[in-house]
Parts: sequence; structure tokens; C-alpha cells
Amino acid sequence: MSSALNGTAANVPVNIVHGTEGELVLFLVLNMWPSHFGLPILLAIILLSKKVHRHPTFVNLCVGFIIIGVSSSVLLYAGKTSGPEPSKMLCLFQASMLYGVPAFSSMLALMLVLQMFLVVRASVQKQVSQGPQTVRLWAMLATPYLALLISIVATAFVGASNPDSVSRNRRYFYCSVHSDSLTATITLVAAVFLFATIVFEVWTLVILYKNWMVVEQPGAKPRVAVELSLPIRVLAFGLYVIMAMSLSLLSVRAPESPVPDLVIACAATVVILIFATQPDILRALCFWRKEPTLRFDQSVASTRGMPRDIKGQP
Repeated sequence: MSSALNGTAANVPVNIVHGTEGELVLFLVLNMWPSHFGLPILLAIILLSKKVHRHPTFVNLCVGFIIIGVSSSVLLYAGKTSGPEPSKMLCLFQASMLYGVPAFSSMLALMLVLQMFLVVRASVQKQVSQGPQTVRLWAMLATPYLALLISIVATAFVGASNPDSVSRNRRYFYCSVHSDSLTATITLVAAVFLFATIVFEVWTLVILYKNWMVVEQPGAKPRVAVELSLPIRVLAFGLYVIMAMSLSLLSVRAPESPVPDLVIACAATVVILIFATQPDILRALCFWRKEPTLRFDQSVASTRGMPRDIKGQP
């Protein structure tokens, strides 16, 4: 088995994804620019700036997408994006990492949205903070990596048991393991996580909608219940989650299309566009500008806990 893993398969699986060289370059760019440049800068701002605070689940999301981007670039590092098939050991390594991505990224998104839901619900119900929930926090941070580890081990076992099923040629953009049962299981688990994410997204939007009103008081100016930026970002992130689920299912039903792989590769860019455009991040980036009077930021990823009163003046 060891010699088979280090050699080149005699029977290379047929190519099922009809990609082009330009699409391969686009796939690599979409994975590399955020993981090697955009997300590290965003993380540096969050970790080093005294005026930017984010919940650890958001930091975890950024770190996770850096890992995903690096895993997607393994063949480029080895100079094996085209030409002869890479070694079975290298190919199985990348396939194991990338087969863990659906459950890993879905769980990362779920934990972030769950944290947002808990903050919004507690704020609306005017619950008093009970201090840091250490066990819950560590569970939210660790479960995505547990899902990744289980997926890696399962994929490595299946690929090592049948080395001829491991190839780059089959999926074109990256190495894969040809196993219908493995693919179906990974897709199903990711779909469950994504469905749970959508449930919490919708639940959060319902809460925000019910509290999105102009409060009229005698002798006082009308005040808006919730800032506009929060529901917009929630909706944008939710729409991408729904699209990712649909494309994941499409990739199983119509694997010859390169579109699902390319759109899913945009995930890290979507995270940057949605969350790196928040006012405090932009102020930190434009450090040379005179800082305006700060308002309370009701960002979903803030580590400052619950807003003082989500129905009141922000």
C-alpha cells in the first residue's frame, strides 16, 4: 500500500469537471488572495488594534478560511497544478484536507451565526450578561476542527484503502477521492450544518424585523429600533450560505460544471467584503484620517457583548 501511495496510479479516473486553464487560475486566485493577504490583514487589525473587537468565533472563521485557502493551494506549492499526476501521497493529503472543508466551513459559519443569534436575542429580551461562558465558547471554537479532523481521517482511510481512486485529474482543480458513499456522507453532514445556519439566520432576522420600528414618544424625537448595518450584513451572509448549500448539492448532481467549485472558492472573499467593511475596520485601515465621534457598534462579531439596548438609541 505504501508503494502505491507514493507512485502514480495505472488507472487514472476520468476527468468529470470540464474546467479550463483560465478557470484554474481563477480558482487559485480566489483561494490565495484572501488566505495569503486579505484575511491575515483583517486578523492583524482585529488582534492588534485597541479599538477593534471581535468575538472569537469570528476570529475562528478567518483562521479557518486561511487553512482552507492554503489547502486549496497545495498543488501550486508543489508545481503540480497541471501536467503529470502528482504523487498519491501528496494528492491524498490535499484531498483529505479539502474533503474536510464542507463540514469545517459549514460549522464555522454555524458557530458565528449562532453567536450572533444569542447576542441579538439576549439584547432584545434585555437579559443581563452572566459573564463569559467558557465551556460554551470553547465548544463553539473546537467543534469545527473536530468536524475537520473526522473528515480528514475518513477520507485518508478511504483513499489509502483504494489508491487508484485518488487523483487530480478527476476534479481538475484539486485532488479528490472517488467514493460515492464518502462524498454523499460529507455532503449530507455539510447540508445539515448549513440548514441549521439558515434556521438561525431566519430566526435572527425575524427578531430584528419585530424590533425594527420607529419608536414614537411624546415630546421626544423618533428613534430607530435597530441600526441598518446589522440586518444588511446578516441578510448578505445568509444569502451566501443558501447559495453555498445549493451549489454544493448541484456539484453532486452535475459534477461536470466548474461553477460550484469557483463560487464556493469565493467564500473567503465574501467574508472580507461583508465583515471587513464595518466602520471600525475601515477607521483602523484609514488611520491617517481624523476619527469621528464614536457611536456604539452593534456588530454581530463584537466581543463587547450585548448592545446596551437594541431597541434604544445606538
